[in-house]
Amino acid sequence: MKKISVLIVTLLFLIGVNAYALEHEFTVGPELSHITYKEPGVMTEKGWFYGIAGNYTLKIDLAQNTKLALGPELKLAWGRVDYSSPLSGDMSGIDDRLFEARLLAGPEWAVTREMRLKPYTGFGYRSLVDDSQGKQTTIGDWGYERRIRYYYIPVGIVWSYEIPQNWKIKAYAEYDFFLRGKVKSYLGYLPGYEDITNTQKSGYGIRGGVNVSKKFTTWSIMAGPYVKYWKIKDSDITYDSWRRG
Repeated sequence: MKKISVLIVTLLFLIGVNAYALEHEFTVGPELSHITYKEPGVMTEKGWFYGIAGNYTLKIDLAQNTKLALGPELKLAWGRVDYSSPLSGDMSGIDDRLFEARLLAGPEWAVTREMRLKPYTGFGYRSLVDDSQGKQTTIGDWGYERRIRYYYIPVGIVWSYEIPQNWKIKAYAEYDFFLRGKVKSYLGYLPGYEDITNTQKSGYGIRGGVNVSKKFTTWSIMAGPYVKYWKIKDSDITYDSWRRG
């Protein structure tokens, strides 16, 4: 699975609370991305997604120039994709929904007065609903709803640098260790078919990005591109009661 996304604009709201060596940071904003999904030789789907993403970070002083940063990240997105296959024809206007939740933690080091470095890890969950139920391809094949779920462990690093007049540059890189995936295909609404579930056991993900932000009195604005890529091996073959896989 290949996924390429570009973040156009995100509003960053920062709230700093210095009490008992704790800092609270909250980020939320709109997101625009383009996604491409490929099964080589079988099919391709691509289209634009619109959504909202946010995170909360709690920072705790551990030692001089070192803090523990931890918190959740959430993303919701909706879009329409076009389907193309040399085997089953073409279909346009398929409704998709994407949800991703992550819990991240890691130390943040003040390398210099302006520079910060933060390695991190955690746990991630990703769910994609691809709903072509009731639609037909150009050669008459019926579509169906699919729910694809990934469970993974992210390992990455964030570099940030503060510039005069409240500007900041941030860059990050991440590798995602794929744990398990589930693909449920809701074929049961078609006469003679049943819903089936396939398991995905192997794969990985990579993501990275760069952004620039400007802090005002109580909030900031941030913009920048990012790229995400997933490569997942073929799922296990599941047979229905008619021994169709």
